Amino acid sequence: MPIGRGVRGVVVAALAILSTAGAAPAQPSFPATSFLTPAKATWESTRNLVIGIVEVMPEDKYDFRPTPSVRTFRDNVIHLVAENYLFFGRVAGENLGNPAQNLKSRDELLKALRDSYDYGAKVWAGLTEEKALEMIEVRGQKVQRWSAILAAIQDNMSHYGNLVVYVRLNGLVPPRSAGR
Repeated sequence: MPIGRGVRGVVVAALAILSTAGAAPAQPSFPATSFLTPAKATWESTRNLVIGIVEVMPEDKYDFRPTPSVRTFRDNVIHLVAENYLFFGRVAGENLGNPAQNLKSRDELLKALRDSYDYGAKVWAGLTEEKALEMIEVRGQKVQRWSAILAAIQDNMSHYGNLVVYVRLNGLVPPRSAGR
């Protein structure tokens, strides 16, 4: 029985999509058995959570701080950018400083935050299991290179928790909780 034009079009479209899926992945992935696989998945999840929470806060709330003794929302974003460059710089063996330290606007800070995660993605792309296990010195201690990624995840999630409180105190809902 011949296939109708409509069905044929759907089949052709599906094959076209499938043939390009994965043709140019953003980053290489590690084997399922690699110790880096869950770390990378956690990093990607962390990235999405943090960017989402920063995007939800309007610019007029960027100077909000729950108490006088804690960072403003803006200061937390600047700190996150700095920490992403610091920790992934340790993995890469680079020191890029904090390009966000003098930024003020929401758009500038969001771009700097995304850029810091893009830098992390670049470092991930050059990471192998062998390189990850190399010993580096951090604050006078010898540690495996990839431990800096674990520190980045821990630091990002700590500040994500802070930012959830900031967002909720301003009557907003974190994207992860929206629709629940």
